[in-house]
Formats: sequence, structure tokens, C-alpha cells
Amino acid sequence: MSRNGDALQITLTRGSGYVQEWRKLACCGLGSASYEPRMLDLLDRKLRQMHAALSGLRDDDISVVKPQIAYGDGYFYAKVDFNQNSDPIALANAASLLVANIASLKDHLKAWCKKKGVPFHGDALINSNKSVALIHDLWNIDKHAELNSPPRSGFKPKLEDLRKALSISTGTVAGGGAFYSMDLRTGKATTGTSGGGAVQLALAARITDGVGNDVGEFTQVCTEAAEAWSSALRAAGVPVP
Repeated sequence: MSRNGDALQITLTRGSGYVQEWRKLACCGLGSASYEPRMLDLLDRKLRQMHAALSGLRDDDISVVKPQIAYGDGYFYAKVDFNQNSDPIALANAASLLVANIASLKDHLKAWCKKKGVPFHGDALINSNKSVALIHDLWNIDKHAELNSPPRSGFKPKLEDLRKALSISTGTVAGGGAFYSMDLRTGKATTGTSGGGAVQLALAARITDGVGNDVGEFTQVCTEAAEAWSSALRAAGVPVP
């Protein structure tokens, strides 16, 4: 292993013992110049994880939904349940993963601000933004089972009615649209989109105040909180894509 200016060269040979030495260097760091790229890599990964978890709430394959058909007394009965065959444990895991990926950005932002010597406004963001506060409280309850300090949202939020639901979006382009139809005799579904529209199965849930009153829709709250933390990272000088 040799060091030349800011370059580090490591040559590994079987049994050389350099692997252990490299681990020591990786833990201790090589100075502030190498610290920032590693921190940026970590922040980039956390943001990618958050966006992947957000995307994971939606599924373009709606072919799994089949109509439930019955006949009786000369009548034809049909029911479409978009939550059919869903796994409640898998849905709960997806929700927990997203909450954790969003809420944990606070600690990463705090570490960045400390290193760069810039003001940390994460707590002010939690106190001023209802969606950010709800996600923060949901994460703490998920981690600790209960809150040991007053909730930042003013509630003890709880996820209820976790399910798959049909989501139809017209997109953000003027003139965009989407439609969904099903032939109840055959069960064949037809969809169409234009201008960025989408027809998907999406995870949906109610966020309640802990005693049954709705305080937010899960996907919307997560999206708003994710955008708020991304803005806070940009304001602190993090090159957020």
C-alpha cells in the first residue's frame, strides 16, 4: 500500500494482511477531503431508497384483480375487490419501510449540517409541517412501541385500513387522462392512459389520531414529507437530484 499526494493505492495479495489494514483506514478515514464524498454517497443512497420505497407502493399489473360473480333469483351479481389476495404483512412491511426511509433523513441531514457548519433546521421542519411530524411520530411509535415524549404532530398517529386500492391518475401534463374498465362477464380489464396518466394498484391507508379520527391519507402524507425533507437537504447544500 502506498500514498502519493491525495491518491491511495492498495495492492492485495493472498495472505498479505492488507484487508485488515484497509478496514482500519476505512473506519478512521483519510481526512475531511475523503469524508464528504462518502457522506454524499450515503445521502444519495438514502434518497434513492426513499424514492424506491415510494415507487414500491404502486403496481402497474392490475391483472391479478378478478371479478367475483354470482347468479341467483334471476339476477347477476358482480363485485370487484382491488384488495383481493393482498398480503397484510407485506403491506405493513412496505409502509414501515417507507416511513423509516423518510423519517431517518432527519439524522442524515443533522450529520451533514454538523460537518459543513451550517444551521440545522430539521426540528423546526418537524414542528411546522404536519406531514413531516406525522411521519416522524409514526416512525418513533414503530421503533419504540410507544412515545416517551409528547408527539410532534399533536397526535399519537396510527395506520388503519391498510389495503390495495385502484389508483387512476391523469398525470401532470395538460390533456392527460386515464381510464379503467372491466367486462364483468369475462373478467377482462381494459386500461388506457395518455399524457402521463396512470392506472395502478396502490397501497392505501388512513392515518388516524389514535382514537379513530382521520388526520391524513398515508400516500399523500408520505409524498409531502419526502418533498419537504428533500427541500431541506437542498437548502443545506446537499446536491439533491
